[in-house]
Amino acid sequence: MPSKYQPQVSCWREDLHKGIYTTQLQLTNKKLRIINDDYCELSRRLTGMRCLFRLIFIIIYFICLLIAISGLIIQIYAIFHFNKYKALFIFLFFLFLICNQILIQVFITTLLAPEDCPVRFNRKTGKVYIYDHFILYFGSWATFIRSPFKSKEISIKEFDWVNIQGVVSSVSTPIPSGGILRSYRIECLVCKPNTTIVVDHFILSIDNSLNYDEWMWLNSYMMFSDTNLNNELIMESGFEWFIKIKWPEEIDRKSKAGSVEAYLQIDAEYKEKNK
Repeated sequence: MPSKYQPQVSCWREDLHKGIYTTQLQLTNKKLRIINDDYCELSRRLTGMRCLFRLIFIIIYFICLLIAISGLIIQIYAIFHFNKYKALFIFLFFLFLICNQILIQVFITTLLAPEDCPVRFNRKTGKVYIYDHFILYFGSWATFIRSPFKSKEISIKEFDWVNIQGVVSSVSTPIPSGGILRSYRIECLVCKPNTTIVVDHFILSIDNSLNYDEWMWLNSYMMFSDTNLNNELIMESGFEWFIKIKWPEEIDRKSKAGSVEAYLQIDAEYKEKNK
């Protein structure tokens, strides 16, 4: 039976219940960055973006980039000096350009991606704020058509919790030694009000085992079910990168608002400034 939310997300597995969960949960996979009575902030940090891994990847990418650039120079030289195989060299030249585009994209993204891409949930205003970076959606057509030097761009989105639904998707990859490596994603779908029509979505968590901890914990938090909520802050150490998380001032204030009235006042203030 397909998902009731359409269009259906890729590799869909199941729709998730939205409501209070009675299980007391502690977030052990994705860390709880901030929590108070007004809002919480969850980490969506990718394992591969830790400082040591980044440095190793950057060195490897840099070496590959030098090799690729050398290959391009050779191709350009061949196009002008070997007329007999000119068509082949032109084809290889454009193939090298595409490969270089992807390589540069990966290199700059790894270098300039922030240390985390968190998501904030304000239960007093019912708003959700997404701090997104292109690395989370690497593999789309934007990989080929956008400038690789835009990799440092940050996208901030604001949604209403009432319009957000949860689903689980999974991807299976065969491994050479036999068997299958499977990863699971909890994705939040943003629907049109009072419908099941999806207009946007974002990834909440990725894990190698099937669990619903983040989704259940968030539902309990947003429903003020604190008796079922383990709100212990579990901070990781040893992760430092020079690109830090920086919420825009307006979004930062809105996401911390203690009431709907305070949110509307902040919103009106910035609308007046932007006139």
